[in-house]
Amino acid sequence: MSGKSESCPSVSIVIVNFNGREFLRQCLLTLLDTDYPNYEVVVVDNASTDGSFAEIELSFGSDSRIKLVRNSENVGHSEGCNIGARIAKGRYIVFLDSDTEFKAENWLWELVKVMENDGTVGLAQAKLVLSEDKSRLDYVCVAVDALGTWAANYGSKEEMLRETFEILAASSGCCIIRREVFNQAGGFDADYFIYDDDTDLSLRARLLGYRILFVPSASVIHRGGVLRGVSGMSLYHSSKNRMRTVLKNYELRNVWWRFSVLSFFTFMVSVGFFAVKKHDEAKATMRGLISPIKDLPEIWKKRLLFQSKRRVRDFELVNKGFIRNDFRSTLQDFKIKRKYMQ
Repeated sequence: MSGKSESCPSVSIVIVNFNGREFLRQCLLTLLDTDYPNYEVVVVDNASTDGSFAEIELSFGSDSRIKLVRNSENVGHSEGCNIGARIAKGRYIVFLDSDTEFKAENWLWELVKVMENDGTVGLAQAKLVLSEDKSRLDYVCVAVDALGTWAANYGSKEEMLRETFEILAASSGCCIIRREVFNQAGGFDADYFIYDDDTDLSLRARLLGYRILFVPSASVIHRGGVLRGVSGMSLYHSSKNRMRTVLKNYELRNVWWRFSVLSFFTFMVSVGFFAVKKHDEAKATMRGLISPIKDLPEIWKKRLLFQSKRRVRDFELVNKGFIRNDFRSTLQDFKIKRKYMQ
């Protein structure tokens, strides 16, 4: 990478894989058709058991653009991304889900161009479209509501978003970040394991004063599903991580009421699962509620460290509409999930 022209800054693409045999090969095949001349790919495997690592090693191990890393255990998406970032050599880091694929060869050019043109931009997200209907959008985090739910455009016509604009958070499904911003923000929080880790990282970058953009000219196909939040594992991690994000990132005057409302809501969701005899889901949600309370001293240490760095007040993000004090996004998300469950 070092031999490339400085007019084409180096990029490291980090992909975390866990049992992704069904999709990872197609992801890499289409990714390597990217026409950007100065990039490397770091694949971090989280101790997969489906043979995906051996298959990728056999098919792509001789490609000088690809670095393969295999963890001895599943450390989660968050720490997997951190491991990849530590190995990466690029000026910019792209985080990419293993279930993505590419039709447009210029997607990386478009992301880099946005970053190079404006030093205030810390992260930028590609336009993720649904694999089952490429005319429809995957999630775009325009804002978050009082419960931490994304105010998103899931399922909307992709043609509605043709212009680059500012969003609250970038999805790690496909986003680019400056290396210095990643380091200043402290990288992904490994305690999140999976889910909402990109919201947390984006919010920390926001509070450091960086902007985050949605780049529709960089189009990527994503196979991720809307129903990811209804399994026991995802309910547990989503519940605990939303509360961790509140405890770490908001100003003290906003922590208490947001944490109280979120705790009450999470408790009621658990009760609701019990009422309909979904006991595993109820227990997972309750464990997600208890975990941040149990780990509060450790979370508070992280809070104190980061709060000393922040340059942006909560009210500035509220005034811009990025942080909302209502619950409309949560209600909308329920409606979307219910629709896709039927």
